[in-house]
Amino acid sequence: MRTNRTTYEVKDYSPEDYPFLSRMYDLFTPKAKFQGMPPLKEAVRQVWLKQLVARGWNLLAWHGEEEVIGHAVLFPDLETQDAEYLIFVMQSHRSLGVGKALTLSAIERARTFDLKTLWLTVDAYNFRAIRLYRKMGFMNHEAFDATTERMMVLWL
Repeated sequence: MRTNRTTYEVKDYSPEDYPFLSRMYDLFTPKAKFQGMPPLKEAVRQVWLKQLVARGWNLLAWHGEEEVIGHAVLFPDLETQDAEYLIFVMQSHRSLGVGKALTLSAIERARTFDLKTLWLTVDAYNFRAIRLYRKMGFMNHEAFDATTERMMVLWL
């Protein structure tokens, strides 16, 4: 993908990508802003990140050969055919289509594996992310009641 300010490519995660992904989270700001993610302390962040890559289906947005600028994860439950969706985009690369590209790739991956729904939680005041999710087809989940966050669902 190319925008007027950056070129990036979305690819599946592989274990040799780990140092680049870890670096993204080391540089990520702000840390621990929403639900404590990404964790502030490096040791805790490394445990958290290793769990993400071990448990989820991971997609990375690359700027060049050595810079990860975005990370999306699906945590599938194949029994219920749904998955939790998690996404982080480096602050310096927001509003450039990176989040949209990662989300479209995640939706495509979910459909490939016959998942029926994707769900996520988002800070109630993260209007940029909420706008993106709505454009992608996510809707507010009425049964979820929290003042600081929203649950959104996409039926595939």
